[in-house]
Amino acid sequence: MGTMGNMGLSPRPKIALTLTRERIIGIVLPVAAYAGLVLLRTHDITRTFWLFSDQILYWDTAQLPFTQQPLVGPEQHVGGYALGPTYNWFVWLSRVTLGPFVDNLPHAGAVFQVLVHSAFDGVLLYALWRKTRSIWQATAAMVLVTTAPYDLALSATLWNPSLAAAAIKGAMAAVLLGWPERSLVGVGVVAGLAWVSMHFHVPAVFCVASVFVALVITPVIKRDYRLTGLRVSVIAMVVGVMQLPYLVHRMSAVPGTEPGGVAVTGSLGATLSGEASLRIVESVVGLGHAIDRILVDPWEVGWVGWIVAVCAVAVVVRRRDDMPLQALTVLPLFFSVVGYAFWVGSFDEYYYLSQMTPVVLTVLFGATALAGRRATYVGVAALILALAVLPGRVRQARTIHRMPGYDLLVDGSREVLRRGVTVRTITADFLPTGADPEYLFGLLGGDIDPEGAWVARIQSDGLVSWESTVSR
Repeated sequence: MGTMGNMGLSPRPKIALTLTRERIIGIVLPVAAYAGLVLLRTHDITRTFWLFSDQILYWDTAQLPFTQQPLVGPEQHVGGYALGPTYNWFVWLSRVTLGPFVDNLPHAGAVFQVLVHSAFDGVLLYALWRKTRSIWQATAAMVLVTTAPYDLALSATLWNPSLAAAAIKGAMAAVLLGWPERSLVGVGVVAGLAWVSMHFHVPAVFCVASVFVALVITPVIKRDYRLTGLRVSVIAMVVGVMQLPYLVHRMSAVPGTEPGGVAVTGSLGATLSGEASLRIVESVVGLGHAIDRILVDPWEVGWVGWIVAVCAVAVVVRRRDDMPLQALTVLPLFFSVVGYAFWVGSFDEYYYLSQMTPVVLTVLFGATALAGRRATYVGVAALILALAVLPGRVRQARTIHRMPGYDLLVDGSREVLRRGVTVRTITADFLPTGADPEYLFGLLGGDIDPEGAWVARIQSDGLVSWESTVSR
């Protein structure tokens, strides 16, 4: 009788959720990387947070209601404003989410930035592992990228160039994972991630252009003009929508009241007119110096640029069947060299921050292409090297963009506030030149009274001494 009830019925399928080795790696590796990077980047952030003019400007802007946020991004060193307000919105979001937990202090913005940046790093690690099928190669590349002293330091600072580099990582990860090949939505996501980096920092333009090439190169090669047109249309639509706030700003701005990118247009004009010469050699040297400063520091390795050059040639020759990969690795470096050849200003290292991921990926894929069947050994050796230099890189990072005494300034400002007296000024002789000893006091709710009866001096031990301004 027991079998009669199942007559004519097929057995109920069993859904088995098996944790294969691949699934475990795909979950554990990015999560572990994320957690490790968050801990590494936020180490001592409440003691050594970098608080100077840019950070004060960004955090002051974040105090405004969202409806009063500027429709442009931060003013750029090379002239003009960033092309959209996303960075301002980002900092505002960090203030309203994390700010209340730390008394509205500005290091909340840096912590929020670390959380987002590390997430992009985790996704890129997963993408590299899926692309290479080598845990050694993927992890080595990620360690070399994320623990570069200059990048490691800036990622824990409330500063827009670092976030531009993070957005580029996200866009490149999505391309490596094949999102654009699956749907036009994937194309739009990648285009948005790439273009938002321009909202953060304009020098990311060379990586942005390369990502756009990666999005259309495959259908172009296949002569699928319909798909090419669709992808170009999606890219244009995403960029157009993202530029609406900037367009509104430009239409409402009073002529002559803001910077207009004179440094960039002036450089192009001077070079094209013959007033300034094309600086190909200086551009190559600038890129090489940035690689040395960002990726190799604190060691002096003058020939590192030659390694990148050899690997770039290897990618072009050995990976010629993977044009999107070439667009993510070699092309940003090519665009950078050509683009900065028209630049008449200085070649500051942080201009190249977004390009360090393409540099490392070029070395990774170039070296493994040269190694052929021995690529695994290259990955293992690279990982051993990355881990061997890790302690030195971390130590070096803790000397870059750090302000020892930030915690003392916080404690001292709170003590002045608790005292409840009228303060004419606050001083802190232990702070470096350019730091504002009164800013945190204002954020905590205090007011500086020009007629106040007391001068507060925050000392190097965090204690506060007082001096009366009242004449006896």
